[in-house]
Amino acid sequence: MGSPEVTQLRIGFATIYSWRPHVEHAYFLARLAEKAGNETFFLTCDSDLPTCYTREMRDRPAWQECLQCRAGGIRSYTRTNITSIGESASRDAAVAQAEWAHSSASTLGRFESNADYAGPEFKAIAARLHPAVELSYQAARAWIRDQRLDAVCVFNGRMDATRAIYEAAKSLGVHVISVERTWFGDGLQLYPEETCLGLGSVHRLIGRWRDLPLTGQQAAQAASYVARRFLRQNVKEWRAYNTDAKLADWPVQGGRRRILLIPSSRNEVWGHPDWESGWSDPLAAYDALIDHLRLEPRDLLLRCHPNWGEKIGRQGGEYAERHYADWAARRGIHVISSIDSMSTLGLIEQCDAIVVANGSAALEAGALGKQVIGIAPSIYQEAGFRDSIPSPQQLTSLRLHADLEAAEQARRCESIPRLTLRFAYAMVHRVPQYTRFVRADTTTRFKYDMSADPHRFLDLLRGGELRADDEECADDTRAEEEVLERIKRHDWQGLLDALEPDSGAYEPVRRRLLFRPIDHIRQRMSVGDR
Repeated sequence: MGSPEVTQLRIGFATIYSWRPHVEHAYFLARLAEKAGNETFFLTCDSDLPTCYTREMRDRPAWQECLQCRAGGIRSYTRTNITSIGESASRDAAVAQAEWAHSSASTLGRFESNADYAGPEFKAIAARLHPAVELSYQAARAWIRDQRLDAVCVFNGRMDATRAIYEAAKSLGVHVISVERTWFGDGLQLYPEETCLGLGSVHRLIGRWRDLPLTGQQAAQAASYVARRFLRQNVKEWRAYNTDAKLADWPVQGGRRRILLIPSSRNEVWGHPDWESGWSDPLAAYDALIDHLRLEPRDLLLRCHPNWGEKIGRQGGEYAERHYADWAARRGIHVISSIDSMSTLGLIEQCDAIVVANGSAALEAGALGKQVIGIAPSIYQEAGFRDSIPSPQQLTSLRLHADLEAAEQARRCESIPRLTLRFAYAMVHRVPQYTRFVRADTTTRFKYDMSADPHRFLDLLRGGELRADDEECADDTRAEEEVLERIKRHDWQGLLDALEPDSGAYEPVRRRLLFRPIDHIRQRMSVGDR
């Protein structure tokens, strides 16, 4: 008896912003789907929107932004089954919700405090973006109906037009997947029925694999991400910070403890329910933590995020830096500014504990066995290596590891790096999909193995649950022990040397012949949000 016939799908791909490498990623997925006999359709913007995230981000003329975006868009890969927002919007009168522009407005303004979000600047940006959101929502609904789509794959899903397309699919009962670049580049971030900020699939998979040992090669692979950060070779991450870092002694003397405060940029996740903290503001958590642990100003050090010293488009990070630095000044706490070249990794090595919201500094701290105190939801909250206080209720049981009995300190120093290692592998090789088939050479240059199985993607489009991309694990912890011992010795180069080379049959995803010079030109240009 043969297997039951699987119905072929009509799949829509929406890649409104042509920042590298997102259109290329979507086209790779479309080719996989077509290989399995499915039909693919594309929605794009042919300068149809009155404004958008990219145009709001920079001061360049609208015609220049739109020309560059169109030149790098989906039409540079294929000419078939493409619909523009302008073609479809007039055939639907649905009303978009104003809040769908809020995430873009938050990031564009790089706002931080509650007062910032209640202020006129945030409201003005959101109001300017709302017509684009409404137009995109109406166009996407008409496109989905006209093409009789069974499922939609949309880049990002949280930013203005992309959020509108995501919501259009949801409003019509069509399965939707958001696709994004992964943390360290390899593979694709594919979240079913969630935008790129969703934490549902992440929490489930991180928790599922937390207690299962890694093989030797898996452990070495996980450790390599920490090693590259310490060696400043993390060239595949979207942004590498503190690259000119200089090691220095802990700058505050006379303290009983060394607690390193490393705040995150609230604007990157603001407004998404999965990231909401029980604290009214991160500073409220800091104040409560200081009181609970009876800390003095000389016990603390605030390291402003290096990101705040950089411009993203035309906007600097002064809102966030001022918010935290002013608080620290009132408290008498020493501040290291965002533009200071003092090594954050060096400070982590010298501290007793770090306090983070959801920042990636937890990766290095956890690998070194440091106490990680988390005050907000994060991708690693189910990993088991942090002390979680995302609301006042959890604070009562918190203790500094440095105040525990020696035996308990030793136990935690042994378990934290192990759990961090398992988290790193799960977040980079289990949560992302096609990690062996989509490989990053640089931040924006990728290669692909087209022998990838389309059905992993198609199952998600049919409403399936995200499965681990790698479901192998070890029977015991012996292989992990060897890697953990190397981490303890800070043998970062040795960890990189232990990696196995890529063995796939890789090729680039090529644009249409006329558009291929674009990639050579783009290698000399800044990436999307610079």
